[in-house]
Amino acid sequence: MKVCVIHGAEDVRIEDAPRPTPEAGQILLSFAFGGICGSDIHYFQHGRVGDSVLRAPLVMGHEFSAVVLESGPVVEGFTHGDKVAVTPALPCLKCEYCQRGLTNLCTDMSFMGSAARVPHCNGGFASELVVEARQCIKLPDDADLRHVAMAEPYAVALHAVSMAGDLHGATVLITGAGVIGQMCAIAARAAGAARILMSDIAPAALERAKALGVDEVFDVADGTAMADLSSVPQCDAVFEASGAAPALNVAIAATKPRGTVVQVGFLPPQAPVDLAKLLTREITLVGTYRFIDDFAEAVRQIVSGEVDLRPMISADMSLDDPDAVFARALDKTDTLKVMVHF
Repeated sequence: MKVCVIHGAEDVRIEDAPRPTPEAGQILLSFAFGGICGSDIHYFQHGRVGDSVLRAPLVMGHEFSAVVLESGPVVEGFTHGDKVAVTPALPCLKCEYCQRGLTNLCTDMSFMGSAARVPHCNGGFASELVVEARQCIKLPDDADLRHVAMAEPYAVALHAVSMAGDLHGATVLITGAGVIGQMCAIAARAAGAARILMSDIAPAALERAKALGVDEVFDVADGTAMADLSSVPQCDAVFEASGAAPALNVAIAATKPRGTVVQVGFLPPQAPVDLAKLLTREITLVGTYRFIDDFAEAVRQIVSGEVDLRPMISADMSLDDPDAVFARALDKTDTLKVMVHF
């Protein structure tokens, strides 16, 4: 079988590997479609994502859908040919946070395609792979596996939106028009937001945002527009999805008294942020990390047709040429989400 393995920065290879055998409680899958995530791009560019540093070769990928090939012993409910959505999260279910239902905060988490643990937890970009049965959600026979591969990032957006409280009738700002930012806009609209604003440094990204239904966009390079956005607080909730300190400053400035800022993007260490307005406006600043039951909800919304994320897919490419895949993913002038297959 084939696997997509990263060895270091700008060193991704397609390699041959032995076909795995499912053990008790596991399922052997055939890879269908996968999405290139921002963390995949960070591994490709820098060999690390924050504190998660590549120390050994790693099979990439954590956004994917698949088809069941074979079930291991004691697995019930799955048969050969079933379509499945696969969550990359495998919490321990034993630690304090798992026991409280906060599985995204598990202290012994295994997360596919991540270098956070040593040995690393291999990802899903393999033509055939084994996962735990509890990671799989069986899909209808007519499910669009390409669309379902978007469930993982959409789950991140759903969880972020859940951290902001009731959004019915709200004015919402999203700073950062990448995939997660766009999905936060979609999730916020589904949660009842009446007016959605978005800011970014890339005009092309803002044009895509308007096409996806954002009400008003703000080019960070336009000083007048940004002053209008931040001079008078007008937002009930803001989702900071860029991971840039200046964007968090804008987010805080644009938030009404008693409003909420949800930090979605990873900020750099020692980011210069002006927090004074948190006090004077009693703003709530909350972090959000991955997802809990939001993955199942993301799958449900996608399969039911409540949301259509397919317009966000900019390209379908073969993983047989990983350098071309990452070159396209890095071209932010023309790319939002690259979908891959073998």
